[in-house]
Amino acid sequence: MTRVLVSWTATTHDFIPGSNEVNTMGPTCTFHKHHYHNYQQHYILFTPDKKHLAEQLTEAISREFPLHVVYDKQIDINDISNLFEVKTQVEKFLLDLPDYGIDIFFSPGSSIMQVSWYICHTTLGLKTRLLQLKRIEHSVNKFTPDLVSIDFKHSEVPRLTYMYQQSMAYSHAKKEGKIVRYLKNIYDDALKVANTIDVTALITGLSGTGKELLAKFIHNNSTRSNKPFRAINCSGFSDNLLESRLFGFEAGSFTDAKKAYKGIFEQANGGTVFLDEIGDISDYMQQVLLRVLQTKEIEVLGGHTRKINVRIIAATNKNLELACVKGKFRWDLVYRLSVTHLHLPPLEQYPKQDKKELLNFFINTKPAQIGRNYVLELSPEAEEALLNYYYPGNIREMENIISRLYVFGTQSIGLRDLPAPVLENKPLTDLSLDTFEKKHILKVLKHKNYNMAQAAAVLNIALNTLKNKMAKFNIKIPNKNNGKL
Repeated sequence: MTRVLVSWTATTHDFIPGSNEVNTMGPTCTFHKHHYHNYQQHYILFTPDKKHLAEQLTEAISREFPLHVVYDKQIDINDISNLFEVKTQVEKFLLDLPDYGIDIFFSPGSSIMQVSWYICHTTLGLKTRLLQLKRIEHSVNKFTPDLVSIDFKHSEVPRLTYMYQQSMAYSHAKKEGKIVRYLKNIYDDALKVANTIDVTALITGLSGTGKELLAKFIHNNSTRSNKPFRAINCSGFSDNLLESRLFGFEAGSFTDAKKAYKGIFEQANGGTVFLDEIGDISDYMQQVLLRVLQTKEIEVLGGHTRKINVRIIAATNKNLELACVKGKFRWDLVYRLSVTHLHLPPLEQYPKQDKKELLNFFINTKPAQIGRNYVLELSPEAEEALLNYYYPGNIREMENIISRLYVFGTQSIGLRDLPAPVLENKPLTDLSLDTFEKKHILKVLKHKNYNMAQAAAVLNIALNTLKNKMAKFNIKIPNKNNGKL
């Protein structure tokens, strides 16, 4: 297998202290002198402020070892003490070398840069090895430093790496929203999606459940996080308008096209495109998007086809499988979009404690957004009414209610200050097939004391089909059964 060598510019050890002169006894030159065998090339990474040093280092190595192919490669990092930023940029570079075996020279670089190598080596699934030079006094041959491979198979690093990723992900997400315990497993799965290169994701859930927030979470925790995130609601656009918004057009391509427009896919190149309400697009646009997913090319109106590099995340409040059965949506597009599938439940299914956490989150964050210098104080009756309300608009409706209370109410909120729908609390009649199916499955499960095998027999469906429907409708087996099915 062809292998490449990757390392950082070691400002401290690759150069003579107090000068910019290359230290021929430093780690990088020493590696080339004793251990540079059968490598196709060596990439020496550097941050923008170390450009001149990296160039001097590569020139010195090329002079000393003319057969060694060495490149200096700039990695755009603004803060070398920010582990998340360093890790993200290093991941992007390594993921561009998928066909190579990658040897990472671990010795040069700061501790933050070395930790970033740890994380990339243990999580990306690439053919990487971590190599380190031993001190001469600890080497077998006292004239040549030993080169050793660092093995983490028996260490805690993979587990700690996952903890680090989750910690960073959730601390970032808290800036935009509240992740309650009920959503934790969904966001854990979203983090796994983020850690892939570019697989698509389909997010389903009713309006207001937080689909765009989840899409941004995936983007912000991926190697595309420093590239644009572009979102568009596909509902309500004609085919021509949606196509021009997505793919752009050249000047003069139609009557009102006085100047060229770069579409969302090009605007987000390298980043993420979020297609909301994907279930509402026409047959024609389904075919167009399918081609984009297959070829990774877009056709600019009045121009040429162009290659694009984006992750596509789609969302819908519709049942796409049912739409496919009815012939209103393409199965092949569903398969392309739902390589990974994440479902967000409606707010009415949240445990009361999680509803209370969300309510307090909005109460405490809205003053800064709306310009109030106080925090709402809910009477016990008002809080209970807000927690018992069924929220047909889901999380978005809860947020809007708190905003209205800040705008029109006073600091102390009682029952009389709440909107009429909260006080009436009369759910709309839901006549959808999903609602009837869910209620019937729950009724049969309860009748059979939650024995899934017996319930499946009564329903005249396979056990796996029942399990799939239970997952779809978020039906849980009560704890009193202790998992015995």
